[in-house]
Amino acid sequence: MTQKWLVPIDGSEIALHSVAWLAAHAAEYRDPPEIALINVQVTLPNDIGRFINANTIREFHLDAGMTALAAARDKLVAAGLKPELHVLVGDPASAITEFADSHACSQILIGTRGHSGLAGTLLGSVAMKVVHLSSVPVLLIR
Repeated sequence: MTQKWLVPIDGSEIALHSVAWLAAHAAEYRDPPEIALINVQVTLPNDIGRFINANTIREFHLDAGMTALAAARDKLVAAGLKPELHVLVGDPASAITEFADSHACSQILIGTRGHSGLAGTLLGSVAMKVVHLSSVPVLLIR
């Protein structure tokens, strides 16, 4: 059975750690996993709608999300994988876990800065929130 892995990407180098790990290890699986790359754009303030129409805001989020996903997509394609690209708007941790549930993902691979203990708690990282909210396994990649 083919697995479906969700890989959240925020456009940072740290997020690309999970992509590099995936590209390096995908050949170890008999059936390569389906890969869903996701970027979650933070919701803009409500009053911005008074100055910019909804279609312009949607296009802004889509363009920014696709830009953030480009490097990850290119690395996976170079490794022979064909990721699906998704851009969502909302709270990152909630959107990631809800996407994983609604798309029957078998696991989430997410890059982390590697902080632990008090530093990790104070940072309130998206990765830690995903671990707490997710109903599917989460693989943290340093």
